[in-house]
Amino acid sequence: MCERTLIINADVAASDSIKTGYGLFINQDGRIADVFCMDDLDKAKYGKDVVVLDAEGRLLAPGLVDTHIHGIHGFATDDAQGSSILGMSEALARYGVTSFLPTLYAGRPDKMVREISAIVEVIGKEKGARIAGIHLEGPFLSPKKAGAQEPGSLSNPSTAVMQKFIDAGKGYIRAMTIAPELPGVEEVAKLAKANGIVLLMGHTNATYQEAKAGMELGILHATHMFNAMSPLNHKNPGVAGASLMDSRMHCEIIADGVHVNKDLVMHVIRTKAKDRVVLITDSLGPTGLGNGKYRANGDDVCLGEIGAFVNASNPELLCGSALTLNKAVSNVVAWGTEVPQALRMASENPARVYGFTDIGLISKGARADLVLFDKDFKPVEVFVDGQKLAI
Repeated sequence: MCERTLIINADVAASDSIKTGYGLFINQDGRIADVFCMDDLDKAKYGKDVVVLDAEGRLLAPGLVDTHIHGIHGFATDDAQGSSILGMSEALARYGVTSFLPTLYAGRPDKMVREISAIVEVIGKEKGARIAGIHLEGPFLSPKKAGAQEPGSLSNPSTAVMQKFIDAGKGYIRAMTIAPELPGVEEVAKLAKANGIVLLMGHTNATYQEAKAGMELGILHATHMFNAMSPLNHKNPGVAGASLMDSRMHCEIIADGVHVNKDLVMHVIRTKAKDRVVLITDSLGPTGLGNGKYRANGDDVCLGEIGAFVNASNPELLCGSALTLNKAVSNVVAWGTEVPQALRMASENPARVYGFTDIGLISKGARADLVLFDKDFKPVEVFVDGQKLAI
């Protein structure tokens, strides 16, 4: 149970607009019971035992949803420690994230099973952002587009291995990145679909035709658009071209201006339908610790002026971002995106991709996962299920 809370004098973010001079009421069940214009406010209807929070004209947005993240603040998903996942949960809330999918790199099946089990064991114990499920970024990926993944950890799709992951996940595996050109993909795709797992194509060297064939198998989402995928070419549009041109495809994108040129980020946002772009971070464990040399996913990585992590021995190789999701929102707004759309790409869109119908929006009956932002998109207050978090 949470405190009955009345938030007043807010600019409330809707899917396609900002409602100036609005407020909302959070019931003790942690859900939004009312959204109202301040001109219509009748405080008496909510009773005396209500906490009033004056937003003072700040932006009240749905809690952000990060569906591709490997770590933050020194916590990461690759150590098979539940305490690390809980550390991520608390850290993420500071940036306005209220739900996330801890994302696993490819590894030996037994290692990935341990990592999956560690996450499952702490679901429901969070003190920050909600663990909404698990994203497996591998191991069924192409060595030709391994990127920062360890090529020796990659393998062809196997239903036997996939079933081990499913068994360990106990229904919490929500997403899996897979290369659609690999042999065995059809059988694994069927198994994933039967278990409610959303498939994304990524770390793939598929041709345009192979990408289209993957879509017919239900692989309708692109992992970190343009990164570690066959590029757009005027004769072979590749996975990048297929993802841009097919209206069914959702596109993840890292909006740090490093992984993808900012003008190309904006082209994707303008080209795809409003519900088809998902902002992600793909951030590594040392995110938030400042510039320096760190260990992440078994490699030495460096963070410097470039603003993203690179391999210490091969600085041309990007290893992941140092981005936070509120900064991604701020970036795309600075680059020309309207605020409602920027927020939607970091909340409602990812929520809908993975079947979450009661988060990612501000409406009556939805979970009270909320962020009160200042003008620079820095969180002032964060709520998860109506509970105000210490950030």
